[in-house]
Amino acid sequence: MQMTVDRSLPQDTPVPADLDDETLIARSRAGDAGAVRLLVERHSATIYRIAYRMAGRRAQAEDIAQDVLVKMLDYREGWLSKPGFQVWLRRAVYNRMVDIHRKQRPWAFIGIDTVAEKEDGAPAQDAVLAAREDENQVAAAVLNLPLRQRMAVTLCFYEQMSLAEAAVVLKVSVGAVESLLHRAKAALKRTLLDNEE
Repeated sequence: MQMTVDRSLPQDTPVPADLDDETLIARSRAGDAGAVRLLVERHSATIYRIAYRMAGRRAQAEDIAQDVLVKMLDYREGWLSKPGFQVWLRRAVYNRMVDIHRKQRPWAFIGIDTVAEKEDGAPAQDAVLAAREDENQVAAAVLNLPLRQRMAVTLCFYEQMSLAEAAVVLKVSVGAVESLLHRAKAALKRTLLDNEE
């Protein structure tokens, strides 16, 4: 996925890749196009991945990612530490999903992805199709979970965050995250077993 942020910035000077996010954000606010590019390159894949897991649609995930990237570049308060920024980033995706969820009813699953063909145009093998179908069933089941359970699953299983990290993002206790995951697993198990019948 290619994210673009058009800020009509002047010609940029080289930006060291090892600068922290806070410094890059400060430089982007000062008009440094190289800092903007580096921030977008550094975080767009993570933002999109989380948004896609939550939304299940590429176009919607791209819109969410674009919104979060613009918010990231315009954020004025700063972060106290790198983990603080990472939490803010994931929380921004979650908040955007909550906004969308409030404005419309949860959408029906239309398929996460279509099965890709091999480069030579030949259809994928049966094993690949079966695996992709299983992944699509799990993804569809995750998309049907309530929003907070969906985010807990996304953070803990797909993003491999600890329970404590997920609790900070969701602004709940570790026990509440465990409860969300327990209910999510039970719902997923029921849904997937029903689909097998």
